Amino acid sequence: MSDEERQLVSRALAGEQEAAEAIYAAHAGRVKAYFLRSGFARPDADDLTQEVFLQVFKSLETFQPQRGGLRQWLGAIARNAARKHLSRRAEPENFDPALAEEMFAGGDNPGAGADAREEFEAVRACVAALPAELGQIVRLRYVEGRTTRGITAVTLLPEATVRLRLKQAMELLAQCLKDKGFLK
Repeated sequence: MSDEERQLVSRALAGEQEAAEAIYAAHAGRVKAYFLRSGFARPDADDLTQEVFLQVFKSLETFQPQRGGLRQWLGAIARNAARKHLSRRAEPENFDPALAEEMFAGGDNPGAGADAREEFEAVRACVAALPAELGQIVRLRYVEGRTTRGITAVTLLPEATVRLRLKQAMELLAQCLKDKGFLK
């Protein structure tokens, strides 16, 4: 955990509103993305994100930086909220924990900013160049984090067709990224 993050936590514990807002601003997007990748609809993801941060600020004094970073702690709270919500859901099969977990894996690499932005822009351009139907399926899978079954619910395509179209899209994306020099 960085010194800046440690100071933010201390200031938030002291009741400083700006510090709490900075923690929220730094991590809310990742938490919401986790819920979206877990198969939750946007309104549910918004609600769950708010629930997570209510829990975070209610129990911030229990945070132990020696046991891990703030991101990992938030990830544990988000996972618990997702599991609790999913246990009350009629169709928990849209949850893909492996895909969703990528949101909290690893640490931040501040030196990778420019390279990551360039790569992100290349991927975005390649996705935009896909035929509309393939682009929609890629966005549903990798932006919204839906499972194959979740994509079939949106597109009304059979699961086998979704898998085939995802494969086609990945092949086209790989070729596009090779052409742009990002893949060998």
